[in-house]
Amino acid sequence: MKQKKPLLGVKIVPGLEEEMTPWAGASLLIELGRKCGMVETAEQVLFHKKSSKGLTSGQTVESFILLSALGGDNIDDMEHLRGDLALATMLGYTPPAAETARQWLDKFHDEGLMVGRPLQGSFLPPESQSLGGLKEVNRKVVWAYVAAMNPGLELTIDVDAHLVETNKANALYCYDGYKAFQPIVAGWAETGLVLVDEFREGNVPASKGIKRIVDEAYQMAPGRKWKVRIRSDSAAYEQDNLGHWHHEGWEFAVSADMTPQLRQEIESLPEEAWKMWKEEKNGVIREWAEVVYVPSKKYEEKEGQPYRYLAIRIRPQQGELFEDGSRFRHFAVVTNNWDMEGQALLEWHRGKAGTIEHIHHVLNNELAAGVYPSAKHGANAAWLRLQVITYNLLQLLKAGVLPPEYATARPKRLRFAIFTQFGRIIRHAGQVLLRIASEAWGTIIKLGQRRIGEMVFNTS
Repeated sequence: MKQKKPLLGVKIVPGLEEEMTPWAGASLLIELGRKCGMVETAEQVLFHKKSSKGLTSGQTVESFILLSALGGDNIDDMEHLRGDLALATMLGYTPPAAETARQWLDKFHDEGLMVGRPLQGSFLPPESQSLGGLKEVNRKVVWAYVAAMNPGLELTIDVDAHLVETNKANALYCYDGYKAFQPIVAGWAETGLVLVDEFREGNVPASKGIKRIVDEAYQMAPGRKWKVRIRSDSAAYEQDNLGHWHHEGWEFAVSADMTPQLRQEIESLPEEAWKMWKEEKNGVIREWAEVVYVPSKKYEEKEGQPYRYLAIRIRPQQGELFEDGSRFRHFAVVTNNWDMEGQALLEWHRGKAGTIEHIHHVLNNELAAGVYPSAKHGANAAWLRLQVITYNLLQLLKAGVLPPEYATARPKRLRFAIFTQFGRIIRHAGQVLLRIASEAWGTIIKLGQRRIGEMVFNTS
């Protein structure tokens, strides 16, 4: 019988016994996390070991970050890290077994905080003390970024909730009619960092607690004289929110609810009030106009200046109608910024789509926030926060450690080009060495280690 030609140029056989790892490039991420104090902080604020056996909380947090950074989106994937002897040598410990990692994650759930949950309606429990500890770990990474990169004094906070479909049996239905979770995050536009995250059930309104979320985001940044600006969709359109931000001296631009009164004011604008904005690729015309509108004087100071409303009108090409038979579609943005030119302000407000939606995409599709591992609220909240810490540490890695061409790289590219570097553990003359290809050493690892060594964080 004629032997078939192999599809590969080599024959694959078992028997490799050397300590080798395909993730030698992840050594930079490990060094960076330890240099900025992330692991040390986790040791201080999270669960303390009751015996000398087992991993510390810092080591467990580091293992979860490696899991997500290297592409794992399931706790069971921890076994792949655990089986890599060379990676364990790099770390100085063996990552936890999947079941051990699952039990550790469950510790973030406090059933006592779920008391009072109604049989119907939304419920948002307070955070457990341990979840607050993970927030401090994230704060350490955020402050390390600011200390290392000195991003300036612009602090634009983009806040947004998003739906994550799930098949969990105890999950609740969202407003679109399917089972989902609806976490909310607040991002820092100028740096790409995530300042605040909050895991929520799918039926919790996106508007719930937005003022608190923005306040917490501001408090996550180091104490400087920040120029604070806030962007949001209509979930933040409540006069209490706007008044609070205005009183703090923070600028805001928020999509306004199209109430009948506001719609009437917009539709009554004369044609000459509308200014050309641009023509979209599909031929739709986008226009804008200033509109005088005061929703309710009881929310505003007697001598205060009313907020500024900018109307947006979208229309098809001349003579065409939308599918519902209408000629126009109207939207509006409310702001306390009276100095910026109208179109420029609207474009700035739309810019949040390029920041917060990018954050959602990366967290859900390239890290592991799109697949929640537990039926326990606290465990899922911890899982989300660990993804955020991973995301922020990757932001610092790209900005301060890697070559400039990786400044905007998403995690999947980092895995392909940076983390996936084969390395072999060599023990020689009392030393443990990780040997990797000379090209990767010269162009990535050596340069990255030098930059990490030069970083001064002063994050305390």
